[in-house]
Amino acid sequence: MNYFLLLFLSIFFYSCKDSHSNFQIVKSEISKETVEEIIIPKDDSTSLEKYFVSKNLVDLNTIDSSIRVTLLYSTTHNFLQKQIYCGLKKCYLPIEVALKLKKAQEYLKFDFPLYSLIVFDGTRPLSIQKKMWNELVLPNKVKVNYLANPSDLSLHNYGAAVDIGIIGENQVLLDMGTSFDFFGELSEPKKEKIFYESGKLSKEAFANRLLLRNTMVKAGFFSITSEWWHFNYTTKKDAATKFELIQ
Repeated sequence: MNYFLLLFLSIFFYSCKDSHSNFQIVKSEISKETVEEIIIPKDDSTSLEKYFVSKNLVDLNTIDSSIRVTLLYSTTHNFLQKQIYCGLKKCYLPIEVALKLKKAQEYLKFDFPLYSLIVFDGTRPLSIQKKMWNELVLPNKVKVNYLANPSDLSLHNYGAAVDIGIIGENQVLLDMGTSFDFFGELSEPKKEKIFYESGKLSKEAFANRLLLRNTMVKAGFFSITSEWWHFNYTTKKDAATKFELIQ
């Protein structure tokens, strides 16, 4: 890591420190609230945006302005209950990933014109991945089910993964059975049929998950077994050859 990158990261994390105390956020579950209830702080995110742009990442909404973006790590509505992205409001991705997400939005709106994808997270610098890993208080064997160990890297660190939901009519997030970043078996796609048949996952939530997954897979993404909201653009091996690791 060179001197200038170290300088950037030190300035970035210092500017974020304790800034989450300057705003409020509704504490109801994300899956049951309107997007407008989430208040993103107005902290200066210029440095982080400039860093993303310097890595040839693009603002998703310049590719498709109809996709909603609410980066939950720019709010306190996440598992750390504090903002991590210094109030960043825009989702930056490699152009290939942004174009594929645009295709997913087109597929969704073809069948449901009043629906829209909403992005909860996109590119995540490795330095932030380390911070999240270190601050999450869970046994490592449990933690790895919901957060990639920084030593193994995450596809988010290449901008090759997105966390996604769907907004339905009246700007209400579709019920997916759990909130984003819910650390429990109910959020796991691999067990959702069992939970549906047992009544722990409602028919509506089950159908909404299938809609989200089918839409993203049709556009060329693929899902994982532990989080209904997470979709990958490619494999880690392929990402390492196509994209730059965002430190």
